[in-house]
Amino acid sequence: MTANLPDRLVSDRPATDGFDPGRPGPDRPEDHPSEADRFQADPLRDDRLPVVGTAKMGLRDALRRGGWAICSLAVPLVAMEQLTREATTVLAPDIRDHFGISDALLVAIAGFAGVALTVGGIPMAWLADRISRTYLVVSSAGLGACALLGAGLAQNTWQLFIAYIFTGIAAAYSSPVFLSMLTDAYPAEGRGRILSLHAIATPLGQAIGPTLAGSIAALAGGDEEAWRWAYIGLAMPYSLLAVSAAVFLKEPIRGQPERQMLLGRTEKRTDEPPVGIVQALRGMMRVKTFVHMCLGIGVLGLALFTLPLQMSLLLGDEYGYGAFDRGLVFSLIQVPVIAAMFIGGHQFDRSYRRHPPRIMHIAGSALLAFGALIGVGVWLQPAWALLGFYVLACMCSGTALVAVSPLIAAVTPVRLRTQAFAILPVFTFLMGGFIGSVFAGTISDSHGARAALTAAVPLSAFVAGATFLRGARFLQSDISMAANGLVADGKTDS
Repeated sequence: MTANLPDRLVSDRPATDGFDPGRPGPDRPEDHPSEADRFQADPLRDDRLPVVGTAKMGLRDALRRGGWAICSLAVPLVAMEQLTREATTVLAPDIRDHFGISDALLVAIAGFAGVALTVGGIPMAWLADRISRTYLVVSSAGLGACALLGAGLAQNTWQLFIAYIFTGIAAAYSSPVFLSMLTDAYPAEGRGRILSLHAIATPLGQAIGPTLAGSIAALAGGDEEAWRWAYIGLAMPYSLLAVSAAVFLKEPIRGQPERQMLLGRTEKRTDEPPVGIVQALRGMMRVKTFVHMCLGIGVLGLALFTLPLQMSLLLGDEYGYGAFDRGLVFSLIQVPVIAAMFIGGHQFDRSYRRHPPRIMHIAGSALLAFGALIGVGVWLQPAWALLGFYVLACMCSGTALVAVSPLIAAVTPVRLRTQAFAILPVFTFLMGGFIGSVFAGTISDSHGARAALTAAVPLSAFVAGATFLRGARFLQSDISMAANGLVADGKTDS
């Protein structure tokens, strides 16, 4: 099929919105061309981009075609990784009192897990391009279970520090490995719905984590050693998930949906060398949509890292909410956020089939609304009004963020996809997360949590939203470029 493809795939003529005499007429067999035929006819035509104009595919159909195993394991494993981080937040006062350390030292010790999680994603992506991703999932889940067990048995702060570091390393594979596996295993027509399940796993862990960790500690007697049993108890389901992954998880063919659509086959070149980290970064910096998303999400990290902590301080200092009350509030807030993200995945698939840039318009607008809601809501005095605006804002940010991974999959060349999923969290942490936390903390110390939220969140959200809206103009050409490269490689293979 690829042998007859023209040497130059991108047409020089401008796209037209009217009648095209070269297109097949009704009642002819050619009236339903393949994705490859539609793409090679005119790659920059909106209705001839891969997936655009195809039939609707529901979540159940996508799961049936791609198999239930990867998605059924990805969601609980990602939720488990988030759950362990939430458990540390809940258990922090008991751990601090047991070891007799300061709040600052405990935050620093636990914070290194976040550093290991973010920075470790890049070498994990490098490994994922060279060995079976199934091995990385199984070994990482096993390491996570052992790290939790080590945290529960730690006898001094150095042992606790090492255990926290390994919990971060164990979760570093999640974005590059699972996102690439889900993208490769399931049809592109249902990609938004599938990847929304992966995104939902994080707020799911945030909703379950505080309650579960606190319940285990309470069942253990609630004394000064009860926090140990919480970690040990959480290690058990982690271990079961590692065993389940070893038994049921299978490695999908890389780029399988795109290869099937554009080449009519799923085989790939066996002599294709893996891409190095620097080479992958250079390649991704040529994808303008990806660059705009990295810059937007990087700036948004200022809000994402600042908002939960400062809201917790605000509820505690000004409204008298105790630790249990705050944990319950933040757990319940995740329920509408999960619903919004699930709907966002559905909206992604629908909008992509019709006009792909609309997705970035929706995401950018949602980020602008996120910033406005926080900027106004944080100054409302009644607790119900404050929390109401906070819930709406979190729903907007969830709707925007759920579109990021499918967009990366759409514009990224297959060879670079795994490492692209690892690059984005680094921007989030280094640009906004680390610097933003220090910036907001300084303002909070001097002027309070309301001022810190007002200074940090709206500004970062507005810049991120504007960056997404500007990046929408490059989306079609970047999708075409990624498909163009895959078809060119297919010609070489044939």
